[in-house]
Amino acid sequence: MLSKIRQLILFTLLLASPVQAEVVTPEQFWQLHQEGNPLIVDVRTNEEFIAGHLPKSINIPFNEIDRLATIAKDKTQPIFLYCRSGRRSAIAEERLKQLGYQYIYNGESYEALHKAMPRP
Repeated sequence: MLSKIRQLILFTLLLASPVQAEVVTPEQFWQLHQEGNPLIVDVRTNEEFIAGHLPKSINIPFNEIDRLATIAKDKTQPIFLYCRSGRRSAIAEERLKQLGYQYIYNGESYEALHKAMPRP
């Protein structure tokens, strides 16, 4: 019986979690990134980042995403992720949820985001 109660409490806590993590369209990515003090993180390799990246983005390869904790100490700061296809950004998204980040937006594809980027 106690095990069932613990499971119910855990389930309730998970549902009440303030974490907002979602895949967004390129248009949503650019619209949402206008709010607050967002951090755009390119989770591709350093070589891919050097070949081209979104303005004001930082590069932290997906397999090193724990390093973000030293840069973004405020876990309520919106984090915007992208990679080449969405696979690596999805892995990074899951890890950031585990680390306690509350607002994570996965734009997935660099090419699609670059193409949809608002022009001045």
